[in-house]
Amino acid sequence: MNFFDDTLNWLKGEMSEAIIITGFGAIALVSGFLLWKYAMTPYGRALVIPTLVVAVLLTGVGISMYLSNQSRVEKMRATFEEGESEFIQAEKKRVEDFQYLYTVSKVIATVSFVVAIIAFWFFKSPVFQSISIGLLVLGVAGLVIDYFSEERARIYYETILKVLE
Repeated sequence: MNFFDDTLNWLKGEMSEAIIITGFGAIALVSGFLLWKYAMTPYGRALVIPTLVVAVLLTGVGISMYLSNQSRVEKMRATFEEGESEFIQAEKKRVEDFQYLYTVSKVIATVSFVVAIIAFWFFKSPVFQSISIGLLVLGVAGLVIDYFSEERARIYYETILKVLE
């Protein structure tokens, strides 16, 4: 097994995660339309737009993540075939360069949780409480996405370091 197989495994993991994210977006989309059609209470009706916004965001992230990683496969294969050691060095730098994003996403999720809980607690309006629920769902989805992505990135980075030894 050569290093490019590890790269492919990492990309396949990212694409699998993208499919799951898109699936959750599709479930949220169906839920939003069902709320729109069948919700009779003010709180149920207020959930329609936040649910659809979450659905659009998750579906958009999932689809763009899948397409970008899929298009990356052939480019990476060509770069790997041009020079294995240069490719590995470039991958090491690329993985190091996006590590800070995991911290940023955890901070954003934490802030959105705090804002959502405060808004939910202090504003008794169905609209504000529905927006709060949407923020909480989006925050949880972001943490789940980053949890698995960070794990795959760590494993991939450790593989890079082993190959460079």
